[in-house]
Amino acid sequence: MLKKFIIPLIILILAIVFFKMMLATKKESPEIETNEHVWRVEQSIVEKQKLSPVITLYGRVETSELLNAAAPAACQVAKVLVKEGEYIDKGQLMLSLDQADFEPRLMRTQAKVKELKALIESDQLRHKINLESLKNEKKLLRLSEKALARAEKVKRQNLGSISETEKAMQQVEKQRLSYNASQFSVDEHQSRQEQLEARLMQAEADLLQARLALERSQIVAPFSGVVAKVNVAQGDRVNNNEKLLSFYSMEHLEIRAKLPVSVLAEIQQSIREGSVLKGDASSGSQESGSQQVPLLLARISGEAQASGVDAIFTITAEQVNFRMGAIVVVRLQRPARDNMIKVPYQAMYGSDRLYQIKDNRLQAIKVKTIGEYYSEGSIVDSQTLTQEPELLVESDELKSGDSILTTHLPNAFTGLKVDVVVDERVKESIKE
Repeated sequence: MLKKFIIPLIILILAIVFFKMMLATKKESPEIETNEHVWRVEQSIVEKQKLSPVITLYGRVETSELLNAAAPAACQVAKVLVKEGEYIDKGQLMLSLDQADFEPRLMRTQAKVKELKALIESDQLRHKINLESLKNEKKLLRLSEKALARAEKVKRQNLGSISETEKAMQQVEKQRLSYNASQFSVDEHQSRQEQLEARLMQAEADLLQARLALERSQIVAPFSGVVAKVNVAQGDRVNNNEKLLSFYSMEHLEIRAKLPVSVLAEIQQSIREGSVLKGDASSGSQESGSQQVPLLLARISGEAQASGVDAIFTITAEQVNFRMGAIVVVRLQRPARDNMIKVPYQAMYGSDRLYQIKDNRLQAIKVKTIGEYYSEGSIVDSQTLTQEPELLVESDELKSGDSILTTHLPNAFTGLKVDVVVDERVKESIKE
């Protein structure tokens, strides 16, 4: 029984002794040093300048010269001589309406005018006759009055009868009525003339309208331009004022784009000061090499909306490939501002943060984004969009000569250690 306890105890003692011997004879391992990871990055030197920020807008091509030809009356389409999208020269016939629908009305109005002119001449002749008749009626009235006076004198002398006196009185009254009727006809002449002349004016207006309708039945291009849309075909029956075709001038294209409220006051102040704000427009992306058309800000719309106010731009290029209704990208060059800092897009973290490199460590800096920036002349001179824009920011925490991080690090934070890689071209520029 004693052996059962002694043997395990001896084994335990030996194990403890062996463990202590192992601890006493082990070699000490060297301490492991942990080195901080250093990120190799590129930098940009801050230079505060007076620069013009650029704002990007989206606009729609419009025109100040748009012809919407409509039917002057209910008629039939005789010929359609143009197609949608076709370029038309000034004076070219585009569409013809059936003349048979307009000529009867013209003839009726011409006949009405002739009739009224004849009535006016007839009334003038009648007036002359009435004047002569009035003179005669006046003479006859005086004679009848004298006869009445003689009859009454004879009666007073008891030489005449009462019946003769009464006949004389009746004759005077009849003659007076005839005289008054003649006088009325003479007095009425002026009003009759005015009525006939008014009817003549109305008939002449109808005649002018009929002639104008006949003239407008031939749709002729008033200027050189492009047919936007043709709404009818040959043989169609159209109603009065029904739209036939649309036609616009390529020389008077404009671009309407909405200005955000944040820059509206600045743009309005520039216009009041007489500044000329330039820009450009393109219908495609930079990769597509689309045409870049120079613009001038012409005016601002008089009606505002919650999202902003429309700005109208004039196109200064002689030839453009835009079509009415096209959506274009507009870059507007805003007035120059002091203390602007150019930074590449990849230097921005979020919308308001840069990292300054100070003693090879990053430090977050709050900035305010003002707009984009393109090198001098790229807004109005180049013909294709090939240059990558930079951002313009402002910050009171940065000064000229400071270094900012331009390599975009997903794990960037204040205090991160970096190693700046200087490009050979940057070295040369620093030496210079």
